[in-house]
Amino acid sequence: MLVLQRWSSARGPVARGVYCALRAFEGGSGPPNPRVILDGNPWTPAGALSSTGISFPRLSRSFAAAGTQGVPYDQLAVGVPKESFEGERRVALTPAGVAALKKAGFKEVLVESGAGAAANFSDADYEAAGAVMGSTGDAFGRDIVLKIRPPHEASEVPLLQQGARLISFLHPAQNKGLVDALAQKRVSALAMDCIPRTISRAQTFDALSSMANIAGYRAVIEAANHFGRFFTGQITAAGRVPPAKMLVIGGGVAGLSAIGTAKNMGAVVRVFDTRAAVAEQAKSLGAEFLTVNIEESGEGGGGYAKEMSKEFIEAEMKLFAEQAKDVDIIITTALIPGKRAPVLIKNHMVESMKPGSVTVDLAAEQGGNVETTVPGKVVQAGGVTCIGYTDLPSRLPTQSSTLFSNNISKFLLSMGPFTGHKGQFCIDHADEARLRRTGDAGGQAAGGRGVADLPAREDSMRVLAAMFNSMLGSQQQESEEEGSV
Repeated sequence: MLVLQRWSSARGPVARGVYCALRAFEGGSGPPNPRVILDGNPWTPAGALSSTGISFPRLSRSFAAAGTQGVPYDQLAVGVPKESFEGERRVALTPAGVAALKKAGFKEVLVESGAGAAANFSDADYEAAGAVMGSTGDAFGRDIVLKIRPPHEASEVPLLQQGARLISFLHPAQNKGLVDALAQKRVSALAMDCIPRTISRAQTFDALSSMANIAGYRAVIEAANHFGRFFTGQITAAGRVPPAKMLVIGGGVAGLSAIGTAKNMGAVVRVFDTRAAVAEQAKSLGAEFLTVNIEESGEGGGGYAKEMSKEFIEAEMKLFAEQAKDVDIIITTALIPGKRAPVLIKNHMVESMKPGSVTVDLAAEQGGNVETTVPGKVVQAGGVTCIGYTDLPSRLPTQSSTLFSNNISKFLLSMGPFTGHKGQFCIDHADEARLRRTGDAGGQAAGGRGVADLPAREDSMRVLAAMFNSMLGSQQQESEEEGSV
């Protein structure tokens, strides 16, 4: 876990002090090492120790003004580059999203030519919505850049303007080199993957849930494509056809989507989750909820599951071994924020499954829940087909792009209007939802929780956001006092 502490001026709100330092250390142990760069010169408050080695950007005076006063939409240009990740077919903004930004008053929305082609959005569609078409460099060179995947550190970050704003998935805990590269460019970066699910207003910006919903649906479609029988049971003149039996491990957004899709196709669905709240949701969709004999809550922060005790894990592994022998399809969705995905289906369980069975591992990109999973590939383990695709949302590019565009455009348009800056882009420190989704270094998080209480993906984002959001403060007097997040 990353723990942060800030030091501020004695005058003015903590959130606006440019004399901001971070204390960051791994694992919650070791001495604090605060450091800040003030106008290009290292500055350390009284009592601080040596630098952590984390690179902090020079503070931008122009951003200070923008952060406290807002920038009118009609002075800002938005860029939408084509996704460069191999096999990625989605686009961050659809023509409908372009029209929404233009209606709001943005000076320009420039879309890279061909950016939406793989998602069935033509250049003509974008131009009709009010966009200007341009090159990769043109798109990355705008004031605000909208993407899906994190920018490539070597080829795309250099194309960003000094002091630009970037909104995309970032996964900062896994991309520390990217964090440093963005800091060197003085980029104000907002991570779509750090938006909290627990604040009602922020749920409309929650792209992770949108993509998880699609991934759960597509997982069932992929399973059906590789499964040699009907999902639904039938009685025909040729004989009775039994329904397929499916086990879904993890009842979050993706799991519930998979349950609903499989039930609609006629399968018998069983569900396991460590969180008791999932039971009612699963049953409402017609699934059977499985339990173990050990009572232990799996509720974690931010709507995610937590890591369970050794005794609980042993009990659930016994349950999975029994279920593997009986079911035809296993879909796994289990993730723990900030950690490798837990391995829940071992090799011997896969070997015990009936020939023709299928596993679909939605956690493949984080290491996988199924021991036989190969990320990005479909492999055979004996007579079992093991699907490890890491691009399930991209396999429904039109739908994924439409939902992501809705999320990111509403996210962008929330920067100001909700806190009294109508018609302006303003990252307001008083906005509770903004504070949580950027992991602000100034002031308490929503509900009075400190950094150490937040899920790991929010913790790690604070390193990135603290560096970038420190640019947004106005300069205060040089007397310091210690304050904590």
